[in-house]
Amino acid sequence: MFEMLAAEKQRKAFIRNATENDRVRMASEVYPVNCNAECDIPYEQPDVPEHRLDIYNLSGTTVGDTAFFLIHGGAFVYGYKEIDKNFGMNLAVFSGVPVVNVNYHLMPAKSLSGVFNDLCAAIDYISKQRGIRKLHIIGDSAGGYLSVLLTCLLRDKDVRHEMGVFINCDVEVLSVSSICGLYGGSPKGFPGIYFTKPAGSEGADIDLPDYVYDLAKVIKRTGLPRTCLVTGDKDFLHDINIEMRDFLVEEGIPVKFYDAISNESRVAEHVYAISDPAWQESHTAMMLIIENAVG
Repeated sequence: MFEMLAAEKQRKAFIRNATENDRVRMASEVYPVNCNAECDIPYEQPDVPEHRLDIYNLSGTTVGDTAFFLIHGGAFVYGYKEIDKNFGMNLAVFSGVPVVNVNYHLMPAKSLSGVFNDLCAAIDYISKQRGIRKLHIIGDSAGGYLSVLLTCLLRDKDVRHEMGVFINCDVEVLSVSSICGLYGGSPKGFPGIYFTKPAGSEGADIDLPDYVYDLAKVIKRTGLPRTCLVTGDKDFLHDINIEMRDFLVEEGIPVKFYDAISNESRVAEHVYAISDPAWQESHTAMMLIIENAVG
């Protein structure tokens, strides 16, 4: 009980701080003019905001069979696709590859399995209705975690079964990129305590495998396609990203890595590439992500 009370206190404080920070940041954002944006497309239940996505593509181009699949962060308990919209539109412009920016249910409204079933429902939609069957999966912070584990479960039906996740289409993940990603957690602390819902509670599901708290374990089973990790010297998850880079190298997984260095005018804090995509450091990170994806 004490652990849940502590987690709830952290969750509410995080949401308050993130809401205010994003409100200020987004009020001054300027979106690229040479980008088409089809917004709020329902991918499952049309009256549920969590079941909507955007598609961005460079003006003068069409959406083909390949796209970035962008998953926002927010410690699994906060966020919505608009907080990544500026980054996603710039990614579409600079890469020439469409970007699918997706909403999903947050915790504790849904457990980790529920989150992945949302993401897979979105993939089913873009595959069946839009013809997008090749993905470059990308996310930031908690979205980085979701991107890596989503890649693993799309590569292995046994992992999908263990996670209680279902998908109908057959898609290929060409690359995965994680910006200031999280790659584990504790079932007794925030935010990992929200990954599962206790038996007997509303929405309770199967017991999740232990690798949800240490993604290195599932990566050893499934491998990853070519991977890009982005961090910065003031990212509070900096050391975790260094450790993941070293692990991927040991596993023989192709990995590109960027560790931005702060200067007097720009501090490479957590998810700086999302918050300030116009920075030179953010542009460098984006170019490395694009190189990892499309060469």
